[in-house]
Amino acid sequence: MKLSEVYRTIPYDLSGSVSKNRFRQEILWGISKMFDLFDKPEFCVIFDYKCDIEIHLSDSIEFYQIKSQKAQKPYSFTDLSKVEGTGSIIGKLFVLKDTSCPETRIKCALVSNRFLKIKGKELSDAEVIDFDALDDKLKAVVQNALKSELSRDEIDLRDLRYIYTSMDLISPENAVKGQIDSCFEKIKGCEPAKPNALHRLVFDTVQKKACYEFAADDFDELVKQKGVTKDELDSILEQYKEKTDNSLEQVQAYIEEYYQKVSERKKLKTALAKVFEAEYNSQILQRKEREISAYLIDKSESKTLLDDSTEVLADVLITAFGDTFPLEYSKQEIYVFVLLVIKRWEDGKYE
Repeated sequence: MKLSEVYRTIPYDLSGSVSKNRFRQEILWGISKMFDLFDKPEFCVIFDYKCDIEIHLSDSIEFYQIKSQKAQKPYSFTDLSKVEGTGSIIGKLFVLKDTSCPETRIKCALVSNRFLKIKGKELSDAEVIDFDALDDKLKAVVQNALKSELSRDEIDLRDLRYIYTSMDLISPENAVKGQIDSCFEKIKGCEPAKPNALHRLVFDTVQKKACYEFAADDFDELVKQKGVTKDELDSILEQYKEKTDNSLEQVQAYIEEYYQKVSERKKLKTALAKVFEAEYNSQILQRKEREISAYLIDKSESKTLLDDSTEVLADVLITAFGDTFPLEYSKQEIYVFVLLVIKRWEDGKYE
């Protein structure tokens, strides 16, 4: 069966109702996992549908149940296998895993900030516990509990795991923000232009998906309403990629093309080099850039910006702002500075 067909056979809404705080922890852990997956060719992370976090890859599905506790004592297998309501925690995960078929592998894991303890033995020597790799005595404890709950003669524990995470599941937000920033730099090769805005967009996007409460029979609709794909995540990151400022090169090329006299080009290029270098430390020029760019944005949005050549637009801006520059700036310097702002505005730097 195709992955989407296998998925359709899995019972809906096994995640159950959770507290607002735990819901937030699930979302943040899912965001962290989403960035861990970015080196995969493709993926989709679905939030709070058939399990807390679902990861859909090209040939497999992974389900993650998040269980966080403030108490530092180990998580007892007795608690995991305690049958309440529709089943135990481990039982519900096994039902998900048991839907596997040869064509579609399904992995399930319980994620917790506490080490697992089975029959008095604390398993603290590894972060990932593969139930199928336990010693015979502990493995029998797990199998017998599932046999009893599910009325099965045989229990296959392959692809059923317990994951200890050192991530702060009680207050994970700062850790996740740090991971977003570091992953952004690795993926895009630069720091995010507006990190706080990036964090908000990622959090808000995922929370909106997680809060969608309607069942979806169509898998594509489910992905749209409840999932974040690699392409969607990459699109979000792309919005905060630092735009390359090649305005200097553009103004230099404009001077070469528009001005015929060598003396004029030399004066303007000298002024351009001086202004461009001064921008970094000059609060005056930084303020002027904000004022002029705001003017361009406002006029453009209100459809009142003169649609003409660069030279005509530069004349309009110099008429509006030229007299507001300190006397220390020459006409050539004001002119090339206005050209810089125009080119940056054209390239979308101020959007």
